[in-house]
Amino acid sequence: MNSRERNSEPRSGIPSVPTGAIHWFYALFSIGTVYLTVVNTLAKAARVEATGWQEIQSIATVELVQAAGASLAGAAILVEAGNMVIAAIMRERNRRKDREEGRRETHTLWAEWNQRRLEAEREGRPFDEPPPQINNQH
Repeated sequence: MNSRERNSEPRSGIPSVPTGAIHWFYALFSIGTVYLTVVNTLAKAARVEATGWQEIQSIATVELVQAAGASLAGAAILVEAGNMVIAAIMRERNRRKDREEGRRETHTLWAEWNQRRLEAEREGRPFDEPPPQINNQH
């Protein structure tokens, strides 16, 4: 997928994630938010020596808001990076495939030319056909 195709791909959501990858974004966002909220709440509750559920709930609320912000950015970056890596892999795969097809086509052109040359030689005819030109080269 070239950059023009990638930029024209439909996008969705606040961080403008490609529609085809929106499920990955939501999964990463959810996992990141829950993880960061739990870890940060437990760490802060231990630091301030929280004594009751209401105090832990207050800490968790603040941590949830912070974690959601971080997860929003992190998930969007991971999805974009994943798309870029997959696109690069696909481009390389297509380049290799095109090169292989080009080699087969070149081999076929030379084999056909050589067959005509050998037939002319066997029949004693002159053979003045130039060798096949591949990419403007002999």
